[in-house]
Amino acid sequence: MTVESQITLEPAHPEEARALLEIHGAAVHQTASSAYPQAILEQWSRRPITQARVERIRQRWIENPNHRMVVAKHKGQCVGFGFIDKGGELQGVYVHPDYGRRGIGASLLARLEQEAIVLGLSALTADASLNAEAFYSKQGFEVIEHGVHRLASGQEMACVKMRKSLSGL
Repeated sequence: MTVESQITLEPAHPEEARALLEIHGAAVHQTASSAYPQAILEQWSRRPITQARVERIRQRWIENPNHRMVVAKHKGQCVGFGFIDKGGELQGVYVHPDYGRRGIGASLLARLEQEAIVLGLSALTADASLNAEAFYSKQGFEVIEHGVHRLASGQEMACVKMRKSLSGL
């Protein structure tokens, strides 16, 4: 049985906040390391993971009624996640590098697109990281423009502004 066939997708739970931050950190610091300087990576995913950050993630991402967050699990362990907001912005899809390139990100994105349709959204937009542009393009997103994304710290990072129509899905 392949890892892909053992992946389950479900809504995120508050007690998974630390695991999601760990996935985020691994994805940022490993997967995106070739696309951004270390200073950007540090602002994008600060280390170490503090309890205050865990609580913020619980409140801002998982328990926020304006977000829909989906977690990918392998044998009960979180290995990826993604989330959208009710305004139609894809906030991100992150898969732990140990589980990368196995279709998990595409599965998460497909589930988020279904969530968006249920919310009545006709499109999703994303500020894609430079290293993720090819992934999103393969999933049907179109480049709007190259721009910048402002991190929570105020630091700006280069990104690719992308959009996908959900009509016909």
